[in-house]
Amino acid sequence: MNLIELVTNVFGSPINEKVDSFIHDTINNQNVEIQQIIQLIENHISGTLKTDENVKISEQDDRLGRLGPKLVRLDTTNHYGLFIVSPDRLSVNSQSNFSTVRANTGVFKGKWLYEVQLGSNGVMQIGWGTADCKFSQESGVGDMVNSYAYDGNRIRKWNVSTHKYGEAWLSGDIIGCAIDFDNENITFFRNGKNLGIAFEKISMGPGIVYFPTVSLTFTENLTANFGTTPLRYPVAGYQSLQLAPTEQLQKSKILFQWLEKLLHQYKNVDSDNESNKEERMMSNRALLACLARCILKELGPLVEIPYVAQEIFVPFFKKLSNSDPNTTQMHTCLDLMWSFFEIHEMKACLESSVVYLSSVFRQVSVNIEYPEQRTALAALNSLCQHEKTRQFLLQFVLFDKVKFASFLHVKPLEESCLMNVVNKVWWETNPTDSIVESAKIPYFKACEKIKDWVTEVEVLQVKLLTLLLNNKDGCATTPTSRTIFLRKFRRFVQVNILSGRPISTNQIPLPIALCCFQRLLVTFKLLWDAEVGTSPVFVPVKTFCDGSINYTGIDRLGGVLSHLTKTFRNDLQQLLGAENENATETDNSHLTTNLFRGGTRVEDSPVISVFARMININSLNSGGSTILERIGYFPYNREDRTPLQLGPIDSAVSLYELLDGLIMFYHVSAKKQIAQVSTLREAMGDFIVAMCATKSRLEIIQKTKDEESQQIESQLMKTIEIFDEKLSELSRHMAWVRAAIYSDENQERLAWLLKIVISTLQSASQSGNLFSFVPEFYLEALGDIVTGLKNHIHPTAPLENIPHFKLLLQDVAQFLCDHFLDSRIVNANSKDTMILALAGFASNPLTLEALENVPFESRSRMVANLLRSYENRAWAQSNWILVRFWQGHGFAFRYDKSPHMANKIGPKILTQETTSQTMKPCPSVVFQEHVRHVLLSNNQSATLFLNSLLNQLNWAFSEFIGMLQEIHNVSSRPQRVLIESRQLKVCATCFDLAVSLIRVLEMIASKAVEIFADPSLPTSDNLLARLCQLICQILNRTSTQTSSFQHVVLLEIPDLQSVDHFPIVTSVIGIVVALLKDDMALPLSDNIPRVTRALISEPSFQIASLYFALGDSTNGKIQNMKKFSLLNYESYVSKEEIASVQRVIQHLDHYRTKLPLAETPCSDDDLCTICYAYPVSAMFKPCNHTSCQSCIDRHLLNSRDCFFCKATIKQVVSIDDNRVLHEFSSGSSIESMDSES
Repeated sequence: MNLIELVTNVFGSPINEKVDSFIHDTINNQNVEIQQIIQLIENHISGTLKTDENVKISEQDDRLGRLGPKLVRLDTTNHYGLFIVSPDRLSVNSQSNFSTVRANTGVFKGKWLYEVQLGSNGVMQIGWGTADCKFSQESGVGDMVNSYAYDGNRIRKWNVSTHKYGEAWLSGDIIGCAIDFDNENITFFRNGKNLGIAFEKISMGPGIVYFPTVSLTFTENLTANFGTTPLRYPVAGYQSLQLAPTEQLQKSKILFQWLEKLLHQYKNVDSDNESNKEERMMSNRALLACLARCILKELGPLVEIPYVAQEIFVPFFKKLSNSDPNTTQMHTCLDLMWSFFEIHEMKACLESSVVYLSSVFRQVSVNIEYPEQRTALAALNSLCQHEKTRQFLLQFVLFDKVKFASFLHVKPLEESCLMNVVNKVWWETNPTDSIVESAKIPYFKACEKIKDWVTEVEVLQVKLLTLLLNNKDGCATTPTSRTIFLRKFRRFVQVNILSGRPISTNQIPLPIALCCFQRLLVTFKLLWDAEVGTSPVFVPVKTFCDGSINYTGIDRLGGVLSHLTKTFRNDLQQLLGAENENATETDNSHLTTNLFRGGTRVEDSPVISVFARMININSLNSGGSTILERIGYFPYNREDRTPLQLGPIDSAVSLYELLDGLIMFYHVSAKKQIAQVSTLREAMGDFIVAMCATKSRLEIIQKTKDEESQQIESQLMKTIEIFDEKLSELSRHMAWVRAAIYSDENQERLAWLLKIVISTLQSASQSGNLFSFVPEFYLEALGDIVTGLKNHIHPTAPLENIPHFKLLLQDVAQFLCDHFLDSRIVNANSKDTMILALAGFASNPLTLEALENVPFESRSRMVANLLRSYENRAWAQSNWILVRFWQGHGFAFRYDKSPHMANKIGPKILTQETTSQTMKPCPSVVFQEHVRHVLLSNNQSATLFLNSLLNQLNWAFSEFIGMLQEIHNVSSRPQRVLIESRQLKVCATCFDLAVSLIRVLEMIASKAVEIFADPSLPTSDNLLARLCQLICQILNRTSTQTSSFQHVVLLEIPDLQSVDHFPIVTSVIGIVVALLKDDMALPLSDNIPRVTRALISEPSFQIASLYFALGDSTNGKIQNMKKFSLLNYESYVSKEEIASVQRVIQHLDHYRTKLPLAETPCSDDDLCTICYAYPVSAMFKPCNHTSCQSCIDRHLLNSRDCFFCKATIKQVVSIDDNRVLHEFSSGSSIESMDSES
């Protein structure tokens, strides 16, 4: 191909004659003046572009009916409330109750249109307002005269008053706001759909100019387009507020046409047979490069304009990608652009293009095939296939100018589209509803259809991530894409950790976070299999110690990193080598490197109203972060600026870093969305129950034919219709959840990640002291993943579907047993995490089975740790685990919610994953036997545990009663008094704690009654007496009809809903029945059994308290008395349990008559001044103070100081015979009394 053909093919015939004439004059010369040809072509380009100039450049926009500057932006000098505005002043994020901002340009005549893309879907009012509107943080656009607005969140229009209008909007929607002065109306559009005329006969006249105005509630955000870029949905006859750059568009079209032809020539030059190319001074490829330079020199300043980039370049590039499967032309085009564009031109072009693709991708799809989303992803993939472009986008655009994670999100379909796809709805019914069941097969086919098309999008997203994690595109002077991505991703995760900031702009929504996590996990697995391939996968403990990953601000299991480094320096040196800086430095300065180097440029900083005058955005705290970072803005040049490693990096090490970030990301964000989605299923369950109850009631009503019944029947039919409509809607959304979130594939991947986490923790545990260096989020992620699998994804995707799930759960269970109260775990949050995870395992049949299959030694060690003394430790969590081992076997303890609350109607409270929340009964005989074995095998430890248990019960119930009395006193006053909600919640918590402690005592009394009943045990008398005293006092306080307990229960205070007779009375009676079981098995006689004697001898014992439990109260004449009887709870208290209570009462009634009357002391001086129930019988040495033996025995369990003078007791002797009861050596402890008794 000769020179003339090349030039003609690119520029066409007009230039052919000029070049042909010039070449004809010089063709016989060996030295062809190529530069003169190039100059000739440049002149041709300039002339062509000049002759096509139809619009003169103007500094002002003088269109009729418009008032304002040429460039339309949000006016930051005229606003109400606090907000953050992007550097281009087109995006706004509200940081006040109700922030309002208007544009800097107004209109008063003609037809005008602007668009906003919603970044969130909350309460926002979008519309038009005049300059005279005085907005405030309570009143925004639409709330005042001469202002008009539309709110798709509440589906209403606003102009002082409000009326229903439009349809619900979603994040990513494009809302068009059109004002027509010719017809005096305002219309709104959603994604191009006309929502109808919203306002007619709008105010017009002299001095009335309407400005685009938006009002947003806290954290809501949007991006406005006044014409800076092409309107996504232009409306015929309406103008944008900012004039399109017509001249530049015309020039760009011509230049891109030439560029397209030139790129086509590149396909042919390599295949040409250049037989005489040695005679040429320049090859065809080199000549084409010169021609490209002529074109791109003119094109560079044009593509820097966002409008041109989106209107011309993006379609051109899409066409290029689609027509060239091998990407040869695309790569050539980008190579030429990087070669001949100025850096700022290339940067602006790519930024505008990616912003546009992000905007397209974020919209909700109205087609199940996701055509626009797939097209946008394909275009971005094409860009990222080019090495230099990919690295530039990673470094400056994807994480900094757009929210990269948004490209990894797959939004649910538009409601109308979802209805078309899922045209048959199904849900579980009990009893089975044949009509609903008939739709099951087509319903699940629709789910599969959704999954297939979602998978198509996911494949493109994973392909994009694979490109961005390329580890082969680095060299001695440049880092790889993977190196850049890992640095950016780490920063991205760290920003999302800071969830407590008052001003948050970089927090990504939870649905996006979950999708991002899922795609990254798939990508990691693909890369690991391709590059490393070893199994099992786990993060080696060396990664946590060698400083290769930045863990700034993240705690370790063993506590503070600096302390760990000093304490375990020898272990570090053995692992890393004596010369490694991480093993030798004591100040860990390398681990807390100042991540924020360099200044912040003004053009990359946000405009922050109110604060803007106070903030010097170029200032930098020495060694710290700027004010902008503290309020939530992190521009790219404020991130970790330490030098990136050049060239390819170790595959395994880099993937460890990615995996570590993934585990942290799941713990920080993704787990929340998995939990949130489960509330949809729970809502369906509530509606299904309500539907069944309504249908049952309808069947009963239909049997009667009176007029009232017919009215009720009509209302019930309407209710069923409403329920059916709501269930249909929820069922369609649940189809999306089944296909895209709770799918079998996603469940299996999450289980695979759980295996990685548990393998990592097990491996680290085997490293001895270095286990302390593990970041705390690994342990938290372990609990999070297990909770997600068993509580949220299950039963939509049954846990049994996971391959070898029982072995996986058993590995987790064994780790929890082996490391419960592990001395290497010092971090308080990590200790709580272990408790929560263990409690979660104990409350689910599948996980409890795994816990029971753990080796005997591990189970015993875990139970022994649970049964340690409650003194000086957080005991409530351990106690709840013991309760769960027993729940389902205790007296009337087979409920998940106390019967008195089961039928109450009120707002449903969203419970968090805590140890104290209600769970379905899941008792464990295995662990009950472990409790028995541990308590009976070590009397000294058992005594300490039970003593602390009784102490905590005494404290909890005393605090509860004290607060009840305060509430009683306050409520009895004639004037209206408000009780602080916090006080009520503390009161309810103390009640719940007391009930749980009593239930644990019930389990011990049932499974290890020998501790109280065996006279051969030295402390049994003491423990039995204390137990009897406590349960008698609790029964008396709760059964007396004139007590504060009775009064407060009758008040039915919302925050005290859990406080009632049933839970506490049944738990105490359970102890009584268990204690007297052996005694009642004996034939009645005149000899009072030991336990029975202890109970009826207790001074506070009242048989009336037991009669109260069966509804036999002696105070029946008292008004406003709540009748209580176990007989009223037939569904919760079995006949056998009622019979056992009756036998207990008969048994105690019989032996009460056999109890001899106690001899009354002759004077008060002989009574114990501690209890005033028994005569003094013991003296303390050396202070010689006295008390009864019972009081001193109990006191010595907790202290060796005298009751009265606080002197240290060295000896306790009997007053009657001077026998030594207790003796303590100077070095002995309280526990030594067991051997002395």
